[in-house]
Amino acid sequence: MQKKEPAAGDGVIRYAGVPTDGKITLEKTLGHLKTVLTHKALVAEGCFQVGLIGQGICHDLSKFSPVEFWNGVRYYQYGKQSPNNGERLTKGYSEAWIHHKGHNRHHYEHWNDYNIEAARRGDYPVCPVQMPRKYVAEMLMDRIAASKTYMKDRYTDASPMAYYRHGKAGSLMHPQTARELHGMLRILEERGEKECFRFVRDYYLKGFPIPGTGQKTAPSSG
Repeated sequence: MQKKEPAAGDGVIRYAGVPTDGKITLEKTLGHLKTVLTHKALVAEGCFQVGLIGQGICHDLSKFSPVEFWNGVRYYQYGKQSPNNGERLTKGYSEAWIHHKGHNRHHYEHWNDYNIEAARRGDYPVCPVQMPRKYVAEMLMDRIAASKTYMKDRYTDASPMAYYRHGKAGSLMHPQTARELHGMLRILEERGEKECFRFVRDYYLKGFPIPGTGQKTAPSSG
């Protein structure tokens, strides 16, 4: 039986990390820079197709900040997964990721806040809040681009959904945000990229209601 290649979202790919020496070398610097620029170009391509011009241009600019860029070089994973995993393997946490999620609104981890009602009930007060649609759309492009960048010729339109399912991120998002992202990933998986982008551009980002969610409008600012 032929051994199955891991999907982009498999835990072993997404979280394991590859040990590195933590040194900065020319080879690792150029390799990391190529990965970042490839990813940015793919996100920009997707964002431009759905009308998110500014977000496409500015996507992940924080990766060029010293804390993100040089940690990305030190813990470079040779284009197979995020350097953040190598940093976590070495240090137990990723300083680059902590900085990144705080500076980029297309990450659901950015959208956590104190919930006053939960605090009054005595429940844990930090909860996910609903993301504006324009950032959910950018998150979709980010996931598509990440899968393309790391999987290369193994990528298919089903890969971002596999990443989502294996990562179990939906349980950590606001329920409405999770439904919206899952719905668009499902369109991508079943009907292809062209149809998915058409839906995002002509329906989702226009604020139309999403069938089955009971939501008539979605926040568009933030």
